[in-house]
Amino acid sequence: MQVIPAIDLMGGEVVRLEKGDFATRKVYSRHPAEQAAEFRAAGARVLHVVDLDGARAGWPVNLDTVRQLCQVEGLEVELGGGLRTLSDIERVLALGVAAVVLGTAAVERLDLVRQACQRFPGRVRCGIDARNGEVKVAGWLEGSGLKAAEVARRVREAGVTLVEYTDVARDGMFSGVDAAGAAAIQAEVGVPVVASGGVAGLDDVRACLAAGLAGVIVGKALYEGRFKLADAVALASGPPVS
Repeated sequence: MQVIPAIDLMGGEVVRLEKGDFATRKVYSRHPAEQAAEFRAAGARVLHVVDLDGARAGWPVNLDTVRQLCQVEGLEVELGGGLRTLSDIERVLALGVAAVVLGTAAVERLDLVRQACQRFPGRVRCGIDARNGEVKVAGWLEGSGLKAAEVARRVREAGVTLVEYTDVARDGMFSGVDAAGAAAIQAEVGVPVVASGGVAGLDDVRACLAAGLAGVIVGKALYEGRFKLADAVALASGPPVS
């Protein structure tokens, strides 16, 4: 199972929000590439990057910073936030991004998801962000009226091979990751799922491992020093928890 550290970008800085609320912004680093290099040194192989400015604007914003992150040797960058056209997807992939994570487009532009999967096979993932069971879009600011499993089913049929599921109400709150909810989507839809949101400690990593998930995304807990990334990576590389 992959343990994937997260870098959320606003104004070229590493920030974290609570429950996706932009008013709760807290800056953790003004040097994202240095932070990414630290994650790589701790054993991370994949870096989850969210362009929060892009999510709110509807197009990629922090492109220079993303380019710098892609230059960190040995680290695969996946990027989400504001990717709502094929040209924007092509643009960030050309920067060195290994895979894109489509969120709003997965709900509102399924045709785009399908086209992207056909043009860039294996490089398109879907971010499903839900609050109280409803999938949220536009940087978690708007509701969609759809359930997470239904969106996962639609994008799997469109060609997406990995889904990243976030319980928005837990994000940044240290309330525990929704491993069970992520596992339910994985079992029902038949697509690998990575869990995100609410990770508080190594027990959450254990829960995701026990649930048979493809991975877990960790953010604020790392920045607040609740556990070391190297310990989480070592735990996840072991056998599944019985």
